[in-house]
Amino acid sequence: MSLQRSTIERAEKEGKVLIYGTVEKDEFAGWKKAFERKYPSIEIDYRREYVYGTPPPMAKKIMQEIKEGKETADAVIATVPPMMQIRELNLISKVKLEEAEAYPEDVRQKDGYWFPIVSIPIVQIYNPKLVSKKELPKTALDLTSPKWKDAIVLHDMTLGTLGAYWLASLRPIFGEKKWGKFVHGLAANKPKAFPLYDNIVDSVTSGETRIGLTTLLHDLMKAKEAKRNIARLTLKDVPILTSFNAIAKTNAGKHPASAGLVIDFLISSSGQKKIGSTYVRIPARPGIDAPYSIDKLVRKEKTVVFPNTLMLPSVLDSIKLFGKLFK
Repeated sequence: MSLQRSTIERAEKEGKVLIYGTVEKDEFAGWKKAFERKYPSIEIDYRREYVYGTPPPMAKKIMQEIKEGKETADAVIATVPPMMQIRELNLISKVKLEEAEAYPEDVRQKDGYWFPIVSIPIVQIYNPKLVSKKELPKTALDLTSPKWKDAIVLHDMTLGTLGAYWLASLRPIFGEKKWGKFVHGLAANKPKAFPLYDNIVDSVTSGETRIGLTTLLHDLMKAKEAKRNIARLTLKDVPILTSFNAIAKTNAGKHPASAGLVIDFLISSSGQKKIGSTYVRIPARPGIDAPYSIDKLVRKEKTVVFPNTLMLPSVLDSIKLFGKLFK
């Protein structure tokens, strides 16, 4: 259902919305164009910012701008783990939108602090020039074999962001004994670590390492289309863990109605179809008929949303352990 006319009128009077996000500018440009076509009186000012670190640099920038009395973001786009940190810093506010009801309960944030817009499935990769099909690991514990020492790359587990939450999310899936054996065995193999996912793909395709454990599905797709030395590694006991890029309204923005309008547009079926028509961007909303919908990309494979309620009770303990093992 559409927003109330009064909300649209307030947004049109504001005439602008400032968004900080992690999505590439060229990707966001199409979403911006579609929004401004629907609401020609409102201009989106999109600025790309990074979130890696604790607290996220994006959050620190907003806090500094608030302190100095400067204009700051009306909305932010980030993956769920840093969004959780941004909420803890009391920088975002609740929004109630009927469009959110189209999303399953395990996908949406129940209180309305943020809304998923892009699915981010994490998959495993290997270099087929360096690893034969015969020697491919079959299960997670196969990766703890000494033969893979210095041959694995993953997202920096000490940063407390998406890669760390991925590994923490395997804890309730594996059970304590198996997970502990996997994490300690993985750390013993001295994996390389990078804060950016592009670096993980580069490391595997260049031959610096042979296996990558935390690769975004869309990065794998782009690398394969570019005919780089890369293939997907499927482990029997590791499902496709899927998180999201989400959008939230800030507390201190000067254009709150416009921020709400952008959020409503991006989670709507038309906004999600626009996102799913952007090169290798996967819409978060189920049932979207778009070139890059998740159903078309992974067929009937099992996917598990993370962070989820099963892993949240142990996540802080997990990340603390990662800081010791992977430093």
